[in-house]
Amino acid sequence: MGGNVSVSDHRRDSHLLSRKIRISFPDDGISAIADLLEADCPNTCEAIWRLLPLRVKAIHDIWSGHQVLAHLDNKFVLPPENVLTYLPIPGDIFYYYRPPNYFRGAPYGRSESAEIGIVYDRDTRPQGPRGPEAVNLFANIFSTLDGFAMACEDMIYRGQKDLLIEKLEGVG
Repeated sequence: MGGNVSVSDHRRDSHLLSRKIRISFPDDGISAIADLLEADCPNTCEAIWRLLPLRVKAIHDIWSGHQVLAHLDNKFVLPPENVLTYLPIPGDIFYYYRPPNYFRGAPYGRSESAEIGIVYDRDTRPQGPRGPEAVNLFANIFSTLDGFAMACEDMIYRGQKDLLIEKLEGVG
């Protein structure tokens, strides 16, 4: 075979070697596993990893389509890295920061916001009241997205849920 490495081999190797996180709705008994995209977004991945475990309230985003978000402490500010502005795929997980007074008013009751977003279905675009937002794509769900997506969609009708993000060590 001469040592040729295919794209699928690279993806498999990246998946096996990457650190992983579990994202769950504990009250629903639903969870998914995601790979951190450390080769593409090392600083954001490291900062998020150090923040874990994290238990926050998640809400369904009102502007972006099939996406839920969780607000972080506004002091958790990261620079742009592996920036995505359009067409995330289901399972993408990103970090976003909006500085004070970026918008007139206070979307979600916040004039400043640091947040994690989770895309659970197609036809989604991270955006705010004035259009698309640049986000740091730092992880992707590779396991049990379907059940997790149903729990996310349920938030449209039932409101916010507790979201737990934790390190998943020793899994390849």
